[in-house]
Amino acid sequence: CLFPNAPGNRLGAMPKRVVISHFYNEAYMLPWWLRHHREIFDHGVLIDYHFTDASVDICRELVPGWEVVSSENATFAALLCDFEVMKHEQRFPDAWKLVLNTTEFFVAPGLAKMERVMLQHDLIGARLPGAVMVDTDPDNPPDPAVSLVAQKSTGIWEDEIDFKGLAIPGLTFPTRNRLYHRYAIGAYTPGRHSSHLPRQGNASRDMGSIRWYGFSPWSTAFKARKLQIGSKRDSFDIKNGFGAQHQADIAELDGRWSKLAALSGVLPIAA
Repeated sequence: CLFPNAPGNRLGAMPKRVVISHFYNEAYMLPWWLRHHREIFDHGVLIDYHFTDASVDICRELVPGWEVVSSENATFAALLCDFEVMKHEQRFPDAWKLVLNTTEFFVAPGLAKMERVMLQHDLIGARLPGAVMVDTDPDNPPDPAVSLVAQKSTGIWEDEIDFKGLAIPGLTFPTRNRLYHRYAIGAYTPGRHSSHLPRQGNASRDMGSIRWYGFSPWSTAFKARKLQIGSKRDSFDIKNGFGAQHQADIAELDGRWSKLAALSGVLPIAA
């Protein structure tokens, strides 16, 4: 489907809020992710990294008015991925924008207030606090038809993590403080963990946050999706250390989960 005349664009014109995401074989997580974010955003651009499962069919069923586009990149290269998402951001110059992974859920009980505050203070964007979600009850699998955020709510706020003490690859600093912004592009550093844009504010948890389901739900299907990512890394990324956290076997993943599960607690929607 191509915007702006697609069914599902609730405004019927240029959207107020746009989410952009990229995926590869995410049939397990996408139903939760799409149902959650279609309630927040007017439009979405979903970049397919050449799926081989039912991912695209799920997107077309659950968000028929959103765009599903094939990535211009054959492999997952961090810098090229960021460049690609910014090209799509530029198509919506007047919209509020957020770029997310399929494991990142935007929880925003105070979103309208956050937008008003940014406009009042002439801020271009807000950095959203992030939390690492960790399944402390893996024997209780979540219902695919019920909100994942409601079912699996245990984790750790990133600003409360001792990253050095944990010594987990890829968890060396807060990485989930994504930027919710209104500029043409996000002007991101590699991995979109920060931005060069001026006039950024810090959002409070009660306004909006990112729940990163990096270790939740801790099921066989979820572990399988984590293990597949390493094979899609670009040779440039491997040589230069981008995405090193994706090179892990099942024993390494279980070890990381175990460390984090011991530190996790329930994270309320507004905390």
